Amino acid sequence: MTSLSPQRTTSNLSTSAISSSIDPEIEERLSSLLTSPTFSVSKYLNLALKDDNEHLQSSISPEEYEQQLEQRMASLALQLQMRTQSCHDEIGRIGAELQAIVPRCAGDVGRLQVGLEGMELDVRGLLEGMDGNNNNNSSSSSNKKGDGNGADISGGLISSEQQQSNVDNVNPLTTLHSLLNLRTHLTTARAILSAASSWDETINSIPMLLSTTPPNLVEAVAALSQLEKGERALQGLPEGRDDREATLKKLRTQLEVLLKPQLLHALKKMDTRLGPLQQCVGMYSSLGKMEVMREEYVKIRPLEIHALWFSFGGGGIGGTSSGDKVKEEQNEKYEKDDNVKEEGDEEVEDFDFGEDNEITDSGTTHQTTAKQFMEFLPTFYEAVLELLSKERTQAKMVFGPELAPSIVARVLIECFKPIVASFEKRLGKICPPPGSKGLSLNMNTADGTGGPEAIASAYESTIQFLSLAYDQMEAWNGTTQEDAKSNPITKTDDEDPTTPESPIQSIRSAFLLIASPFLPYQQALAVAERDPMGEAASMVAKDVRSVVKFEDAAERLGDLAPFMFPLAESAFNRFELLNSGYNAPATLTAIDKLISNHAAELAIAMGTLSTNASNSSGPEFDEQHVNCALEILRIAGLFKRNLQSFELSVKDRLRILSKTMVDTVLSSDDANIPDELSPVQISVMLARQACDPSPKYIDDGTGVKCPESVVELQRLAGQPSLFPKALDSASRLARSCLSLVFEVCSAIPERHLRGISALPVWKKEGGGSDGDEESYGILPQAFITHVGEHMLALVQALEPFASDSEALGLANEVMSDVMEVAVQPWKEFVAAAGCSFVGDEKSQLEILMKGKDLSKFFMNEEAEDLEDNNEDDEKDEEDADAKASAAFCNQWLDVVGLAVTGRLLERTMRKCVCYCCSFMYYDDHQRSESLHIIITGIPRLSKTGSEHLATDLNYIINVFTALGVAGHPHPLLGYVAQLCQLNGESLQSQIEHRRGDEVSEAVECIKRMELRIAYVRGISV
Repeated sequence: MTSLSPQRTTSNLSTSAISSSIDPEIEERLSSLLTSPTFSVSKYLNLALKDDNEHLQSSISPEEYEQQLEQRMASLALQLQMRTQSCHDEIGRIGAELQAIVPRCAGDVGRLQVGLEGMELDVRGLLEGMDGNNNNNSSSSSNKKGDGNGADISGGLISSEQQQSNVDNVNPLTTLHSLLNLRTHLTTARAILSAASSWDETINSIPMLLSTTPPNLVEAVAALSQLEKGERALQGLPEGRDDREATLKKLRTQLEVLLKPQLLHALKKMDTRLGPLQQCVGMYSSLGKMEVMREEYVKIRPLEIHALWFSFGGGGIGGTSSGDKVKEEQNEKYEKDDNVKEEGDEEVEDFDFGEDNEITDSGTTHQTTAKQFMEFLPTFYEAVLELLSKERTQAKMVFGPELAPSIVARVLIECFKPIVASFEKRLGKICPPPGSKGLSLNMNTADGTGGPEAIASAYESTIQFLSLAYDQMEAWNGTTQEDAKSNPITKTDDEDPTTPESPIQSIRSAFLLIASPFLPYQQALAVAERDPMGEAASMVAKDVRSVVKFEDAAERLGDLAPFMFPLAESAFNRFELLNSGYNAPATLTAIDKLISNHAAELAIAMGTLSTNASNSSGPEFDEQHVNCALEILRIAGLFKRNLQSFELSVKDRLRILSKTMVDTVLSSDDANIPDELSPVQISVMLARQACDPSPKYIDDGTGVKCPESVVELQRLAGQPSLFPKALDSASRLARSCLSLVFEVCSAIPERHLRGISALPVWKKEGGGSDGDEESYGILPQAFITHVGEHMLALVQALEPFASDSEALGLANEVMSDVMEVAVQPWKEFVAAAGCSFVGDEKSQLEILMKGKDLSKFFMNEEAEDLEDNNEDDEKDEEDADAKASAAFCNQWLDVVGLAVTGRLLERTMRKCVCYCCSFMYYDDHQRSESLHIIITGIPRLSKTGSEHLATDLNYIINVFTALGVAGHPHPLLGYVAQLCQLNGESLQSQIEHRRGDEVSEAVECIKRMELRIAYVRGISV
């Protein structure tokens, strides 16, 4: 090696700076190249000087570049010099050791040589009688053996002149490579010679160590470890290999048998002393049997946890609980050093929540309920967490920080592995799993035990426990690769025990084991919810059907109508907790059916109340009935608002779930292990494994591949309605409530208008004896005055409810289709006129009911004043609440007014019709009967009758005008009044003129009205 200049050796600062700038990867490659059999000086120099020269040369001046390059070469030379000196020192140390070993080996070789010479003499004596070739061969063999002994000692030595010549001609890097190889070979030779020289002495010492009382197992294990190390060094020597392996196997078996009782004793006393257990760990580690040690340790750690689990519901004062039996059986097992249960030992029975499972103690009877189990479960989880916290510290002390995480994980799994079947059985008693024929006990008792709510509560406790337990799994990433390869935490008998399991797999397997009792409920949650929700819905439906009295209907239905939404909210909460977004369509369909059936029951109840209200209404108007009907309308509005609010909430939560479902923190085996796991992350992982373990990836519409379950959830969150059946039933409920209010508000006008066709006044001729008519003229008849008074009184009946802004807001939720309740009288009016609509009947009826643009078909321009003559152009300064209240009252007045108008027109236009129906009876005597059905209308209008009808119509027109409702009075009312007052010639002329008008449904109705009035008045056309 050439020496460095003083300037280079003194610039330590610059050299160290350049040295530190060398890439560590290049330094590692340089070191490996030195020990490689393919070493060459050119390769080493090219690799050492490799750098981004172009970038460096372009960024600095040529002088600076040359200076930095020289500094780097100086740094490399200094490193090589230090490496060479290190090799020389190591070779010297190894040489000194060999100087001590070689004489002993030479002595052993000498003794072997003496023995061989004796054997040679014996062989020669045996072969003297044989031919000389055998003697020559024997002599030649002896000479070869002698030459071999000398070569072993002196081979490889060269003279000092040759060494000096080699130093002058060989490159220093080549010399360093040779020195490194020489050090490796000498180290191997030292190991082989040491193992060979100490084998007999070590193997003879083990029986002496084991024969002492008590056996010196620590030194015996150390001796066996030394023998195994020596056997590995001697693996290249085929002679005696089988014997060595057989001897080691025999010694290992003996030591394992002797170690087992000491291990069990140390495990039993580890609560007070950890020293013996730590000693056992060291011995088992030396034997390479740490798996046996860990298995025995992990089995005994959760004994108190198992005792706590099985003690639930059992044991009284003076008795032994089932949990104590578990612990006693385990203690007996370790005391007797037997891994198999004794004959007669039975598995501890799990506690059953059945009605017959009672425990009697000192004359008292105690029945354990499902509610008590739900209170016990968090306590049990707290005990497990406390054990893990203690184990986290103890495992470090016993096994060391590297193995501690895997030990804590094994203890966690062992806490639950024996009780999983018991856990599943207890959950089945609380709520039968889907598909089972069992019946849950005490599900609807006053203490709230059992059912899906209990399952969800237990699952929530379990998820929170897993999150906290994960925090106790210290340094999952710290688990060494060697431990991971030998870690069969979740290996089954069918799996390859040599296959390493990653920490992520260990976490996932542990969590899946602990949560496995909930798997049936997660996979078929909608089925599990069906019976409990159906039972609750049946109870509510029974209460709804019992509402028949109109007086208390509002109060009772007000309590029953929103009852299903808390149930639906709870059902979706359980879906969100247990399924985390998976299998959403099934759950949403079940909730939709639940709400839809409830709304249908409410609609039926409204129909019953409407019938009862019509039948029980008295002759006088009762404002209290109107108020009750409006309160029921408010209930329908509340139901619709609750449905909309619930649907919006579900959509928002579905969007959130679709984002959490793509979290792959525990789905990928090579994922980074997080510092903590939230309950949501754990819940998503468990739901994915339960409901969609092998997801199918599809395009989400944006070119991104997502799991099909996620895309389905996004589609559901974006569709117009999540609960179409419930929405349709809510609409039917709203229509039923509107019909109820309408029936209450229009019952009195309907009753008074029903029989007007049979009034004798229509046929009355002039010149009667009624003095009032002669003095005051013709007055409105009683039926129409009752109708008018009712319409005026209806305003005051509506105002109290409309003054409540909250109730008004709820009622307005379902007022959009209120006009439909007034359609029926107009349909009958059109039918009585003999008309039929072609096309969209609903829109044409609406045009006719509103009366817009009808005045142009009347006989003079003055009729236009009858249409919209009450619109108020004055801008009031009422506040928003007053406007809303007025709008609500006007809306109902408009509806009732349209119904009164339609009914009055229908009764005016109805013809007298007689139907004859024949019926044939076949009994003992064949006979037939006829049924005559007569539909009466106004048969004839005298002059006085026409005047009365015109007076009645003008009266109701004045009432509608006084109400000030937009669209009232209807133009047809005024037109009919005019037709009643026209003379015969004018009416004939109008009818004749009508024949040339445009053809439309409205014109046809007007024609039929004119013809009908002319007919009943006796005017020929």
